[in-house]
Amino acid sequence: MPATVKVRGEAAIRAEPDDALVMITVTALEATPGAALSDVSERSNALVAMLDRLGIARADRSTAGVTVHEEFDYEAGSRRSLGHRAVNQVSVRLTDHEPIGQLITEATEQLSVRIDGPRWEIAPSNPVRLQAAREAAADAQRRARAFAQGVGARLGRPLELSEDEDHPRPRRMHAVGRAAAADPLPVEPGEHEVVASINVTFALEFDDPQPA
Repeated sequence: MPATVKVRGEAAIRAEPDDALVMITVTALEATPGAALSDVSERSNALVAMLDRLGIARADRSTAGVTVHEEFDYEAGSRRSLGHRAVNQVSVRLTDHEPIGQLITEATEQLSVRIDGPRWEIAPSNPVRLQAAREAAADAQRRARAFAQGVGARLGRPLELSEDEDHPRPRRMHAVGRAAAADPLPVEPGEHEVVASINVTFALEFDDPQPA
């Protein structure tokens, strides 16, 4: 069997995110399902108007789910109805980071919604991803060459390559409930790591022993 060495190359590059994903939940608890849904519908329409005013394109927002259900309180083995809960979840993607703080502040203050986000994302088409892949491959070659030198061999050609896609998810910031102030919430996108890793198997080449 030919001698081989299998290594894992890694690279991490920091870059500014391209998109931010914000989940907005409009919810109401009322005595009847119709009343709860009517409340949620009214505030959801106001949310649509707010998103229009902030210049967020309709293609960048979508309804993530609508539910209506009865809620109960359980105590001492008995069940008591608390009313009916209506929920509308709206997913908003923003490529412009400027209105994020204003959206969070105004939506929580004026519409009493729940905010989950922003979740920062670096687009698959961002060139930094290919740069990280190249650096991970170069790291694998450096590691393999060091191992080869350690056993008195030369590094041969790569025999097998496989990408490791188990990467950390971007950081998330949460804002829940009603904003305490009228000023827009400061939101900083910062820089996030793009991580690439690759598993590479290289052939090892040894000099033939010299005849005695």
